[in-house]
Amino acid sequence: MMNEKVFSKYFKAFGDPTRLRIVMLLSSKEMPVNDIAEKIGLSQPTISRHLGVLREAEIVIDRREGQNVFYSLNKSSVESCCTGFCDCLAIPIRVKKTKN
Repeated sequence: MMNEKVFSKYFKAFGDPTRLRIVMLLSSKEMPVNDIAEKIGLSQPTISRHLGVLREAEIVIDRREGQNVFYSLNKSSVESCCTGFCDCLAIPIRVKKTKN
């Protein structure tokens, strides 16, 4: 069960428009920091700071390949946070039906 400090860390990370844009970009594929900076239209150091907040909250994960750092959405962590938050508020979660 997640506690208030964990939820606070998540929502602080999600509470910035730039970080939300990064999360949306990473929801579909892994990307290197330079590509993220180009798509968002901000400098690489600025994007790196935002990624640091997201990584600290365990929303994104990174991997190194040579000099490049690739980021991807930590979908299981985000799902756990969202599910846990809804559970603590007793809000039922709708399951998305997939088409066969």
